[in-house]
Amino acid sequence: MITQSRISNLAKPILAFLFILTLYSILFRKSDDGADKILEPHGYAVDNEEDPLFLKQQFMQHGLSNNNNNKKAGGKDANTNKLQPDKAIVIDKTFLDQMDKKTHKCPDYVVYSQKRHPPFSIGRFKYPYMRPAPKCRTFVSTAVESVIEDLKSKIEDPDLARLLENCLPNTLDTTILWHQPKIKTARQDALLPQSFIVTGDIHAEWLRDAARQLSVYQPMVRFDPKLKELILGAINTQAYYIINSPYCNAFHPPPGSGVKRGDTAFDQVHPKPDWKQVFECKYELDSLASFLTLTNEYYENSKGDTSFINSSWLKAFEKVLIILHRESVPSFDQETGQMLPFYYSFQRNTNIGSETLPLGGVGNPVNYGTGLIRSAFRPSDDATILQFFIPANIHMLTELKRARNTYLTNENIARDTMLVETADTFINALSTGIEKYGIVNHPIYGKVYAYEVDGYGSATFMDDANIPSLLSIPDLGYTKIDDEIYQNTRKMILSKQGNPYYLKGHFFEGIGGPHIGIRNAWPMSLLMRIRTTDDDDEIISSLEMIMRTTANLGLMHESVNVNSRQGRDYTRSWFAWCNSEFGTTILHLAKNKPHLIFKKEWQNVPYDIESVLSQFI
Repeated sequence: MITQSRISNLAKPILAFLFILTLYSILFRKSDDGADKILEPHGYAVDNEEDPLFLKQQFMQHGLSNNNNNKKAGGKDANTNKLQPDKAIVIDKTFLDQMDKKTHKCPDYVVYSQKRHPPFSIGRFKYPYMRPAPKCRTFVSTAVESVIEDLKSKIEDPDLARLLENCLPNTLDTTILWHQPKIKTARQDALLPQSFIVTGDIHAEWLRDAARQLSVYQPMVRFDPKLKELILGAINTQAYYIINSPYCNAFHPPPGSGVKRGDTAFDQVHPKPDWKQVFECKYELDSLASFLTLTNEYYENSKGDTSFINSSWLKAFEKVLIILHRESVPSFDQETGQMLPFYYSFQRNTNIGSETLPLGGVGNPVNYGTGLIRSAFRPSDDATILQFFIPANIHMLTELKRARNTYLTNENIARDTMLVETADTFINALSTGIEKYGIVNHPIYGKVYAYEVDGYGSATFMDDANIPSLLSIPDLGYTKIDDEIYQNTRKMILSKQGNPYYLKGHFFEGIGGPHIGIRNAWPMSLLMRIRTTDDDDEIISSLEMIMRTTANLGLMHESVNVNSRQGRDYTRSWFAWCNSEFGTTILHLAKNKPHLIFKKEWQNVPYDIESVLSQFI
């Protein structure tokens, strides 16, 4: 029998040992390479990493600023973490040929994108090389490859260059699951090229995602016939989708493509879609606007090629106008007050409120006489609360105006002049409705754009990272970044006080949304933040934050837990849309802010894709 005093004597050394073990676990942690490192005090490591001034200092230290003096006294490189260029592995034809030889089977990019692959960049982040072997790439553009190589030679920071190298071509490398070039046959429909572009890890094409994924390549279409045909094919395929299912947002591979279909969610939708063709049928106004974005960008960058205006495109555009007319009808008759017939409803068997619509799938009522168009869902695929979703109305207005001011003329579509007149009607109605109902008085920020309204006086004050968003209004082409109402709106949505989905944590901050939850912000919001400011400090701190939170994988992710060190807690390792947005953002900086990212000799030269690619004309 053990006495109480004996227990006391035994407990003392045990307690001492446990105390030492606990202290050791607090003071030490395992680093990424397995080495023991002493933890920095909480107030230093965390607070400094979220401090914009600290981020700016880090950014400047590593050569990503407008500071031309990159040398310390004595001629040493100020960036002590940067390896000498002769230690870098050059990614050239020889390297790529070897990569092909070593690749016996093309991997699933969902898995491939979650692992680091050599060679690594020679900067402080040591990003991996995340492009698949050349023989595994789904599409290759000589113009895109030339722009990547040219930008790599001009960008100061080797990590930023690698991030661009991984992200900009990601859509072409991984998501073109089917492309049918133009074929000369007796059948008229077989003459048209077709292209099926998936969003990444989900085996379906979203109209919006695909348009934005391809947007980064649009400035290069004139210099690469194959790229031009790829985007023409995307226009034709989206026209086919809209003709058959104009209310739907995401689609299976087209018939005859030979691409395996993914699983479909069979929701209760009216009008009932063909689930053999439709992956999901959430009515999102911005999906229809994105079809016009894809078309407008092609027309503008091809220098006026109207070959896309065929019978299929005209039918699709007519379908767009029909949906706009239907969804501009109010919930109740102005004279009688009786409920009007509804054209679209959506119900899903789910316990997630944002995945279905209230009131039997119709959504909350909207008022008459607004000139606005309702949208059942947002670009995040979440249900709208108030169905006059302002960013999508702005998006549709700007795309209708772009089309009307260029190719949408009586001369181009002489046999369908009614389409032109109808487009003019919506342009006028939307222009008035957005200004009258979309701008509201906020008690703190003054006149701002609301996220959603209903025409009765209700408004939603928030923003979501997905584009179109309130943050993206200048990027959509609706207003300038220095517009007073936009600036008021920007202050509101980039603050915790004004936007419930502006999320700030220990290691990351930005706009999120209800789709993932209130712990995760989206890198996409920081990319849009960069493109909608003229403030160098804001650009530098935003870009630095993005670069620090790729989970050391060198790709953009859908969302990042704001309290996750290095962004290791993220969603969707293969999210092509955001990779394209990163490429678009770097091209934007190269053109408008070259002093922030380019080497000294290129810092005062705005980047010009045409001069780089002129050899391909």
